[in-house]
Amino acid sequence: MREIHLKWTAETVANSEYAPIAKIAHSLEVVGHLDIGEKGIRQLILPHFCEGKTVQDLNDVPFLTVESELGGGQSGYLVVWNSHPLSIAAIRFSNIHILPPYTYGGEGINLTVRGVPAGISNFLKTCRELLPPDIVKVVEMEDNQSIIESILTPRQIECVKVAASSGYYDHPKQIKLRELSELMKTPRSTLQEHLNRAELAMMKWASEQMNFE
Repeated sequence: MREIHLKWTAETVANSEYAPIAKIAHSLEVVGHLDIGEKGIRQLILPHFCEGKTVQDLNDVPFLTVESELGGGQSGYLVVWNSHPLSIAAIRFSNIHILPPYTYGGEGINLTVRGVPAGISNFLKTCRELLPPDIVKVVEMEDNQSIIESILTPRQIECVKVAASSGYYDHPKQIKLRELSELMKTPRSTLQEHLNRAELAMMKWASEQMNFE
């Protein structure tokens, strides 16, 4: 797994197809993708408008269509359809994921993409053809063992491994907690605490990786 951080400066944006947005909003913060189609992406955005500019001005951007204002416009959030070629290019690769939140607008574009190395490489090549980024930072993701070791203690790892291999997490369970504690020669209450803390740590980590859309 690989992750890249792409940045286009304000100057680059001002001289690109994103220029119309630069005159309307300092930034459009994409907080989620509501729908992905062959011709674009439906985005949930939080706009930060330039002085004197409003929601209606966004409809003057050729590749943006404002579909609705959430909360009657009181929340500030908008649903827009983005059909920019760069957005379309991003959805053509099934082995990458554009990670919200990210921003585009007068202050520049900041984008984080995660996926397999081949997909990342192909997407980056497409970006350079459509709108070459000013900054590209590549981050190699940790392997599974490194991740587990970073969130669990050695004892928690040991308890989870034995519990899993013994069928404790099967449905129905193949072994009860009392039997597992006898197998590991560990007091039942202590083993329960190790497992509970490990499960909570793993669930917390997993939830942080899910970019709810």
